Amino acid sequence: MRISVSGTANVGKSTLIKDFLKEWDMYTTPEKTYREFIQEQNLPHSSSTTKESQWQILNFTIDSMQQYQKGDKVIYDRCPLDSLAYTMWAYDKGTSDIDKEFVNKCIPIVRESLRMLDVIFLIPLTAAAPIPIEKDDMRDIDETFIKEIDHIFKGFEQQYFQDTRNSPFFPTEDCPAIVEIFGSREQRLHLIKQYIDAEGDLIGETGSSILGEEVLDMEQILRDQQQQLNKEKAQYNELMRQIQATKRR
Repeated sequence: MRISVSGTANVGKSTLIKDFLKEWDMYTTPEKTYREFIQEQNLPHSSSTTKESQWQILNFTIDSMQQYQKGDKVIYDRCPLDSLAYTMWAYDKGTSDIDKEFVNKCIPIVRESLRMLDVIFLIPLTAAAPIPIEKDDMRDIDETFIKEIDHIFKGFEQQYFQDTRNSPFFPTEDCPAIVEIFGSREQRLHLIKQYIDAEGDLIGETGSSILGEEVLDMEQILRDQQQQLNKEKAQYNELMRQIQATKRR
């Protein structure tokens, strides 16, 4: 099972991976992280990214994925879809040298690379269990930027569920599943256990849920999340307009 943990900055991706590896110790994760690569190459990133940075980051994530094959148990911190989200943000904002030609160059590469994943656990911003923003040398802590990247991920997710076959971002075959993971650290692990069994394999359609009702009120969490998504509906619609415009170019 090849898994990516994806999402905007400051949503707890690295923490989730650490918790995941404690729970499923048969999994591995690439030796060098995305953050270490950026530091090693001294790349501008996040809201300060450039065409060269995004190209190197995209190639790094793909190279990391190519070290494993179907059947391996590996979990990645981000995937090529993350790189595309930041590329599209920079292009839309006009904050760097990233242009239409570069975006169109990246999209098919990202689409084909996703065949090397089985599941993308997407961590959204949600009112159910907000994560406090923590400052360090690698994090962009601007709340507007973090939310805008989150909106792009949610736009990807909407296309995935509404019309994957005609989406420019996902392969029509061998497409990974996208699963939202949210809540506290404990709640996130319990959600993952809806999909991954004790041996680290994907639970089949007939697999029984092992989420204990006495531990979580998931229905309330889902309701809270839906309320938050409804508030952002106008922003989603605008993002979808931008994605469709990119597709037509």
